Amino acid sequence: MIKSTWKKAMIIGLAVLIIVSPLSAAKKTKKTDPFKKVEKQKDPKTKKTYDFKGLNVIIGDWWSDPSQTPSSKKQEDQKAFREWTQNTYNVKIVQKASAGWNSQPQFVANYCMTGSDADSEKYVFIVDGRSINVGIKAGLFYDLGKITSVNYHDSSIYDQAVVKLLQKGNSFYTFNFGKSEPREGIFFNKRLLVDAGYDADYPYDLQKEGKWTWKTFEEMCKKLTRDTDNDGVIDQFAMSSFYTCFTINALDSNGGSKIGRDENGVFYNNAGSEKSMEAFNWIAYMYQNYQLPQTDGAAWDYFFSAFKNGETAFMCHQEYNAQPGGALSDMADDWGFVAFPLGPSGSGEYRTVHDTPMMVIPSCYDDETVNKLAKAVELYNLPVPGYDGEDAWKEDYYPGFRDARAVDETLVLMAAHPNPRYDNLIPGISAEDMCNSICWGWRTPQEEYEAVKNVWQGLLDDVNR
Repeated sequence: MIKSTWKKAMIIGLAVLIIVSPLSAAKKTKKTDPFKKVEKQKDPKTKKTYDFKGLNVIIGDWWSDPSQTPSSKKQEDQKAFREWTQNTYNVKIVQKASAGWNSQPQFVANYCMTGSDADSEKYVFIVDGRSINVGIKAGLFYDLGKITSVNYHDSSIYDQAVVKLLQKGNSFYTFNFGKSEPREGIFFNKRLLVDAGYDADYPYDLQKEGKWTWKTFEEMCKKLTRDTDNDGVIDQFAMSSFYTCFTINALDSNGGSKIGRDENGVFYNNAGSEKSMEAFNWIAYMYQNYQLPQTDGAAWDYFFSAFKNGETAFMCHQEYNAQPGGALSDMADDWGFVAFPLGPSGSGEYRTVHDTPMMVIPSCYDDETVNKLAKAVELYNLPVPGYDGEDAWKEDYYPGFRDARAVDETLVLMAAHPNPRYDNLIPGISAEDMCNSICWGWRTPQEEYEAVKNVWQGLLDDVNR
């Protein structure tokens, strides 16, 4: 009786094991699709989900490494969403360095002139001022105004400052995604401000009240530039800024610029205008009185080391230094970030000089291929579900800054008011022109202007021709 009962128990147990085990295993290995609620976009021609037939696309820049591990939750989610996008629409897309910084312009030009075989990868390039006007003039880039598969004027997807940068009539050649990138501003050392008797957040408070101006900035610099040991020699300077950043932003804050572009798309020399000259003279004064001098043998980026080491209170430079793992991530002193102060003749708006890299599509492709590329790249760069709210862009910046005010106040102001920069779009005009000599006192602003204006005019004539 016991033996029979034992056998029945074994048979029943085995049956349960056979039935339950596969179900349990299936439950453990079942994968959930985090994007199952995302509505798949359909091709208006076929009325079916887009199918790019295995199109292989490279977004070619000079810095990206696709093997790099995501450094934040958002980057992890973006990677997963892009994988979903590629699988859903049968396309392969990767952003990577197609060439190094120095060789990118030549690589882009060579490729756009020769194209590629039908079965090979297709490129969409990221370029800067070294390539753009030369490429447009040579007919290397496709006129995006002819594309019908996407709407580049959709501000919810595309950075309109890039789209409109070189637009002439209905023709334009450049695009990028998202909001305009905040760029140069003023980093400040909170410890040094407190030591000088200021509140640690004083620049933020001035900016919030609209009182962060050349005048208040200069007042602070005067107090922070001192002879600490009373030997008659200044040994503590208020700022150590990158002179190109300081110059471009001082000009912009006062309504000036090196180069302008009129309503007809014609570039012109704006360095000699009243607003620009007012800014150049102020720049020269600020560097003569408050900038930490560069000693003999010092590295070109001595200014950066000085700020990072807590030797100076202010530094004008780009916000990318504040990104996770950026150059300021391990700075010992606490720091903040504000927009460049307002000039007396400017618009009264805290803003950023718009200098975002531009994306272009080679003109060597036929119309059908270009429209496929445009749509595929758009789908690849759509906001990640869950990060597509009005303020979602801030998530890219919070991890790097030391306080939320830098993002919620400064970057919000800067991103809302991008102002185009044109001097770096003119081949032959150097970043040093109307900058280096003025900052270091080798020439007065008027002397430097007279030295470069004829050369500039020839370069401008060539671009405008």
